[in-house]
Amino acid sequence: MIDDERTVTTGPWRLTLRGAELADVTYRGVTVLRAVRFVTRDHDWRTTDDTVLDTTIDTDEDGARLRIAASAAFDGREVLRYTLDVSIDGGTVLVAATGTTTTAFRRNRIGLVVLHPPTLAGLPFTVRHPTAAPTDAVFPTWIAPHQPATDVVGYTWTVDGIDVDVTLAGDVFEMEDQRNWTDASYKTYSTPLSEPFPVALDAGTVLHQSVALQCGPAGTVPPGGAASPAPALALLDGPAPTTAVTPPPTLQLLAGSGPAAARPDDAALLVGVPVLVEPALGAPGVDAVLASARRDAGGAPLDVRFVTDDPDALRHAIASVLADGPVARVGAFDPATHVTTPALQRALLDAQAASGDLEVVAGTRAHFTELNRTIDVFRDWDGPLTFSATPQMHDRSRTQVTESIRMLRWVVVSASRPAAGRPLHVGPVTLRPRFNAVATSARPTVSDATDPDQHSVAAGAWFRAAVSALTVPGVASITLAEAWGPRGVVASDGTHAPAAAVFGQGERPAGRGSAGRSGPGGISA
Repeated sequence: MIDDERTVTTGPWRLTLRGAELADVTYRGVTVLRAVRFVTRDHDWRTTDDTVLDTTIDTDEDGARLRIAASAAFDGREVLRYTLDVSIDGGTVLVAATGTTTTAFRRNRIGLVVLHPPTLAGLPFTVRHPTAAPTDAVFPTWIAPHQPATDVVGYTWTVDGIDVDVTLAGDVFEMEDQRNWTDASYKTYSTPLSEPFPVALDAGTVLHQSVALQCGPAGTVPPGGAASPAPALALLDGPAPTTAVTPPPTLQLLAGSGPAAARPDDAALLVGVPVLVEPALGAPGVDAVLASARRDAGGAPLDVRFVTDDPDALRHAIASVLADGPVARVGAFDPATHVTTPALQRALLDAQAASGDLEVVAGTRAHFTELNRTIDVFRDWDGPLTFSATPQMHDRSRTQVTESIRMLRWVVVSASRPAAGRPLHVGPVTLRPRFNAVATSARPTVSDATDPDQHSVAAGAWFRAAVSALTVPGVASITLAEAWGPRGVVASDGTHAPAAAVFGQGERPAGRGSAGRSGPGGISA
């Protein structure tokens, strides 16, 4: 997390230097870019931890010159060093990046990314291509499942009376809608996803890229006239509405995943809260995982989401878990795609028919992205849909985590459209990704799934705000954090973290309290 921020103001320009990132770039008071940053991602799409080595800033009446040198590392092992040379002159900002690998590694992406603010939603823009004629596009209002622009070397658009021109060099770029992952931006990045990856790099490989941003007073209205933002776009800039949702979503917990030795006394766990558990069929210890989740629930029902690609094994597992105790619902996801395949959907419906009243759920155990991109897989599925959320898929800055709250609201509103009246079960909602949904490794590991601030007052406030943002008509349940442990609402010593207050069982020493609530109650953000 980067706390060091410096504001740079020269002429009509103002920006925030946040570590090695140029953030909140404004021209004559109008935000034109959310950020420009250099990003390194490995073969499993992990993003490096970057450390600023040196920064120089020279400003005068005519402009400014900035130079940022930084180191990029995975798990403390440096893989690359880069410099950003920034010049601000009149109506132009030029960012020139040079990166040099210091260690051989496999990359999926290296280079500059440009983040566009989500408030551009509904605005038209023009895309320049390397060889083809320019094309017209629109910043998506509803979250786009696929790239809004491809084969890009530049853009132009007009916002609030300012003409904006972005020129990209050093690679071919494309844009994706990062709101899919609760990021408050559209992202333009280099190395199109259509190109093969990962790519092995030797030490000493050098990369050059640049972004030129030019702004000035608007000359003419873009072809087709200025776009009017959709009525719902007010959600992007204001607090979440406080209108009561009836019935409120059921609040759930994720089963604890810490070692048995770190498990608190059962008396310290929250009371009456359903628990979601994700047993991987065929893996060792499935029975133990389910038994531990039963203890976490303390008599409340389980929400069981099996991970399997075997429909027959799924049918058997559902019959077994129904015989062991109360079950709120059952779902299943393929271990490779993290989506409920048609074969798994049929197995779930078979189990529902056999039991008579079992609720079954389909969708994805990964981000809204996967549901958004595969919604056609569920065209014959009439039951509830599900997806998960985490604010730190791409970025761990304080700004990112804070901004994710308003994006959570936009994600769930966007999800309501393809859901077409089908209930939504949102979660688990965790501060960090609980698994790597996009890894290319056969057995990827997640070494940093625990946020060190999980038990902080700030985390408690974030989870309360997340519940408020996700509480909209059609959302049937919200699953938050783990029941106990370093990723939980109860610490291993039995102390209730501030996030426990979301369930009506606030911060206190170990001990039984009053029954948990099934909805957000009086929580507001």
